[in-house]
Amino acid sequence: MQAAPETVRRLRVHLELAATPSAVSRARAHVRSITRELGLTHLADTAALLASEIVTNAVRASGRLRTAGPPVVRVWVLADGESLVIRVWDASDAMPVRQEAGPDDDSGRGLMIIDALSSDWGAYPEARGKTVWATIRLSDDP
Repeated sequence: MQAAPETVRRLRVHLELAATPSAVSRARAHVRSITRELGLTHLADTAALLASEIVTNAVRASGRLRTAGPPVVRVWVLADGESLVIRVWDASDAMPVRQEAGPDDDSGRGLMIIDALSSDWGAYPEARGKTVWATIRLSDDP
């Protein structure tokens, strides 16, 4: 059953993960769980895929950093009754750049997928690192 946007409660959930390949599946499961908990089961797969793509990029960007300990990525899920927002922070200052992937390329489609599935997305620099976010508008949903 699909929740009406006005019945979706306000929520802000945070998860911090080591920037390793396993962070992607953990973030995906976390976001899927949150959307179901909110009664937005119909958005669970879309939200999980968005989280997966953003966290994959964050893990790759973090892998290029020289840090004393393992780098981390931070995932937020925010809901306000009108939209669901997924935000991912990583310590890299390198901003995401959309690529044109060829049919035989193994990567380079992440931002195209994010652009296709979200109602809006973007990135902004932080004092240290950056945050990439994607929004799913609840009212745009069937």
